[in-house]
Amino acid sequence: MVAAQEQIKHRRTSGVTLGPVDYVKYAEAFGATGLQIHQGDDIAPTLHEAFGTPWPVLIGVNADYSDSVKLFESAHAGSIV
Repeated sequence: MVAAQEQIKHRRTSGVTLGPVDYVKYAEAFGATGLQIHQGDDIAPTLHEAFGTPWPVLIGVNADYSDSVKLFESAHAGSIV
């Protein structure tokens, strides 16, 4: 979202390109359970597993932000300077 706002306001981004993060390993490093949703059919069973776990759970979901700028522009037409 920061990248989309920078693109709209400044026509460029700065300092928002991050490397890949393995959220499952990140959660496990802190003693939590890490689960990953790969496709829509994974949502229900992953949530069921998470709610059945008695300790913290982090669920990773990949998102495609390639159209974020278009979304912001259409949702906030005229409000972003």
